[in-house]
Amino acid sequence: AVAVPLPAASPASGTAGRPSAEGAALAGRRNLSALYWKLSKGKLTVWVAISAMPGYLLATPAALDPLVFTALATGTFLTSASAQTMNQLIEVERDARMHRTAMRPLPSGALSSAEAMRFAVGSGASGLLILSAGATPATAALAGATMVTYAAVYTPMKVLSPYNTHVGAISGALPTTMGFAAALGSGLLASPWAPHAAWLFVMQVLWQMPHFYALAWIHRVDYQRGGYSMFPLSDAVGDRTAAMCKPYLVALCALPCAASMAGLASWMLPIGCAVPSAMWWRALRRFEETPNIATCRRFFLGSLSYLLATLALFTAYARVEHRDSETALVLIEEPCWRTELVACLSEFCPHENMKADLYGFLESSCPMGERVGRARAAGAAGCGRDGVGELPASQG
Repeated sequence: AVAVPLPAASPASGTAGRPSAEGAALAGRRNLSALYWKLSKGKLTVWVAISAMPGYLLATPAALDPLVFTALATGTFLTSASAQTMNQLIEVERDARMHRTAMRPLPSGALSSAEAMRFAVGSGASGLLILSAGATPATAALAGATMVTYAAVYTPMKVLSPYNTHVGAISGALPTTMGFAAALGSGLLASPWAPHAAWLFVMQVLWQMPHFYALAWIHRVDYQRGGYSMFPLSDAVGDRTAAMCKPYLVALCALPCAASMAGLASWMLPIGCAVPSAMWWRALRRFEETPNIATCRRFFLGSLSYLLATLALFTAYARVEHRDSETALVLIEEPCWRTELVACLSEFCPHENMKADLYGFLESSCPMGERVGRARAAGAAGCGRDGVGELPASQG
């Protein structure tokens, strides 16, 4: 007889292949975490938290504070999770009718309404507390306004009027102002960064319209089954949905140029935004020419890459310009961290290095050379007042 060794029992297993108490508890905790992640609409909530970051990175008056940054990210995530949970508590019966949402924690029975309510209250209250104590009370106030407009205005309106998308777009764009409030508090409205906050808010309002129109058209049958009222639901072909999206993309393409013309950003912003804008526009054209689920889904996914790219580019190139009354110089204020980063990376610029090595007596040959030179000077001298880099741009 040949002895066959038995496989060693894993830590999560008991005798005879039965799961141990520890393994079952671990699996239960993982399952519970997954349920609350779904209840929070975790992926969407991450996007909400990301949209709050550029404002803080741009307007912080001193060096980046990791505690404030963490409080902003955590508090925004928690308050968004609370709003998403309240939304599902209100819509649980409608979610049960839709194939797309029937397996969410509440309609599937995986979580009770009482558990969801406790989570909504707990995450909302803790998020507001973290934002108020770790950032500023103004940030918490904006988060509270976002929660109220989303759960108490937008959600009920979804079955009453197709204009609910417009209200939802306002609610969804409010987090872009929270980063500015975290940096400046109640002084935001009087700050030179107020127009930048308004620009980001308008951009995200406009962006949400084609984004959600595309989503509604893809799932139009499901939304009709749930009893919702949205413009794309009556569009059987898709051509009207594409036509509705087009004006918003035109406006979004013009916004970066408007920002540079108004002195809110360098002209590198529209240059950089040209690529994601062109890619998203091409996806719209394909959906318009061949309206089907596949082309609409590519258009929908293109909206996500567009938003991420635009937020990153605005963070990289937004600035404040003002004229010094004594010297008549146009001064540029930008975040200290960005000035130091440009100064650090300038040594890797091939145009600048070639100019320095071979033609040191000539002016910069790099399209970004003027900024690189100013950044080097600022980096050597240290940041301006309150940690804001102040760089001379040109003489009036």
